[in-house]
Amino acid sequence: MIAPMIRRLTCLSFVLAAAICAAAAADDPPRPLDAPLRADLDGDGTAETVRARETACFGPQEPTPPPCPPDGLRTILVEVTDACAGGERVLKLSREMEFISFARILDTDRDGQRRELAFELRAGASARGVQAKIVSFRPGAGGCVAVRRTLFSYPRPETIGRRPQGTSFASGSLMIKDYSPRYQGLELRTGETYSRPRDPGCCPTFGRVTFWRFDTEQQRYRAFRTKLTRLPRPS
Repeated sequence: MIAPMIRRLTCLSFVLAAAICAAAAADDPPRPLDAPLRADLDGDGTAETVRARETACFGPQEPTPPPCPPDGLRTILVEVTDACAGGERVLKLSREMEFISFARILDTDRDGQRRELAFELRAGASARGVQAKIVSFRPGAGGCVAVRRTLFSYPRPETIGRRPQGTSFASGSLMIKDYSPRYQGLELRTGETYSRPRDPGCCPTFGRVTFWRFDTEQQRYRAFRTKLTRLPRPS
């Protein structure tokens, strides 16, 4: 009697666990750009569309073309589309990565218009690969949307700190917020880590945080505070 009862309770536990997991999956929040963003990015009076485009799907077999299953691995890129010049203009903004951390349309240059696109993509088993940009737009040939300027691109030599001697860049991130009351508008916060050759994958030796403000005269971001620290080692 006891053994069959244990088996029934075990089966019931698995059923309940599966139901809970299924409910949790159904309640997962949408990923950035699952729903495209629409805004008049180039100021021509018509809205453009910012979207994530799947480029390949990955499973136990060989890569397959999109569309990818909702819970599967994939590569994606960020692009802007514009119905113009009698067709559709597709403007690619990123390289292929694996998921999007955020995508927002903001007034980062403080001209009173929310027309700049900010986004961050990540890749790799530990999501250490990163590409982040803030882009402004203009009308181009045929009235089609074109990049006016990349206001910020990370990580690049001009946007990451000087590496401590004997280290390499390990990971980075970009955040956008009103960090300082000293400056108008939104500021940027970049954070990166640096590893020595013998550091374990989990534990880089150094970390740096840098804050950036937008210079309206130079039309670019300038660092106004940065700090390099030695990270604690695991006990």
